[in-house]
Amino acid sequence: MSDNEELRLKEERNWKLYEASYKQYDMLSKRQWEQDASCDKWTMTVAAGSFGVSFAFIDKIVDIKNAAFIGVLIGGWSCFLAILTLGFIGFTISSLIHSLMAKEEVEALDLKYKGIDPEYKNRSIFFGINSVLGYLQILLFIGGSICLFLFIGKNLL
Repeated sequence: MSDNEELRLKEERNWKLYEASYKQYDMLSKRQWEQDASCDKWTMTVAAGSFGVSFAFIDKIVDIKNAAFIGVLIGGWSCFLAILTLGFIGFTISSLIHSLMAKEEVEALDLKYKGIDPEYKNRSIFFGINSVLGYLQILLFIGGSICLFLFIGKNLL
């Protein structure tokens, strides 16, 4: 086999590897993005729904002037408002992570195609921030729900 033919076969293998890697990355990236967006939407929908339920409860069932544990209700509202705020921040960070990852992966694939082993930059800070925001949202939801249930329980009995 001549050097030219060997070089051509190597280029074809690299190109096929590049195409396969890019398709796989693209599929996984889209799936991850959809999952992150779905989680953010779910969290914000539940928090907004809890807000709505508490407002309806106060408006239709309990007279706010005679309600007990008003501070607990305000604490619950604060938790739900914080969840919504963190949800917007988390969604923004997720968008940033995915755009950085897409750019970095395309650059890495180009380097791999050229036969160079790519160095990945450290993105763990963004993943760490987003994970912390997710855990905070869960804790705030639990705290807000407890406050809301305490308020409802005290005012219905």
